[in-house]
Amino acid sequence: MKRLFDTVQSPTWFAKNQVAQNRYARLATAGLLLAGGVLLGTRNAHATPASGGFYPTTDIYAKGNVHYDADAYTKDDLKDSFSLTNGLTFGLGPETDKIFGRTEVGFDYNFTSGLGDLSVGKRLLGNFKTQLYNNDETATRIVAGGWGLGSTRTQPNYLYLLGSKSFSGNRIHVGVAHSLSDDVITRNRTSLQLGYDRYLTPKIQFVADYYSGKGPASGVQPTLYYYLNDKSDIALGYFRANNRDLGDARNQIYICFDYNFDLKAANANP
Repeated sequence: MKRLFDTVQSPTWFAKNQVAQNRYARLATAGLLLAGGVLLGTRNAHATPASGGFYPTTDIYAKGNVHYDADAYTKDDLKDSFSLTNGLTFGLGPETDKIFGRTEVGFDYNFTSGLGDLSVGKRLLGNFKTQLYNNDETATRIVAGGWGLGSTRTQPNYLYLLGSKSFSGNRIHVGVAHSLSDDVITRNRTSLQLGYDRYLTPKIQFVADYYSGKGPASGVQPTLYYYLNDKSDIALGYFRANNRDLGDARNQIYICFDYNFDLKAANANP
């Protein structure tokens, strides 16, 4: 997702400050994703927080699950503007269908050199998600959470309310998100979120998610996930920002690797 990700985090809210990345950043990205492939180690949740392509889903990591993700964004020519983040998310449980019956918390670190000389604290992004409602019989879940949490000068600080419904192998998401950062999201700070996903085969999942508005974190991202096994996946996606003013940074390629460090798969909503 998850996963900037997230997931992850945003390929665009730093776009105006990004410069072409050096060779080290490219090698670091390639090496990180290759190392992930060697580890061979979740379904239904891909970035921090558990997300679809770019934005959160109602999936929540199971209690005791420690999820790692590496996410990279680059311009559509695959040469410039790499954004590289690594993240960890922790499932806290307690694994019930009651309010607050499932919760996850996590963080990401943005290695992007194009951000300039930022302190460690300004490169950290926090996230959390908790279940408000879950009904297996109707295949419905509602969650609340936050992502991109950190410095109001460098992070978007989104809070969101999100619901999902599954039917005949398909799942849809509808929600609303609001940014608390006027310096980062200077307009359209409230976005409608829409999402869709389904498994095309047992190993391939298609996901598409969307934020409305013309803020720097608003856009659409279709993504394909390939599951190496029941603990790991790799992903390829394409992010297109709604705002034309972002120029070359409007269209970006997304590459992701996810790994779960225990035997518990992410707890997907039904």
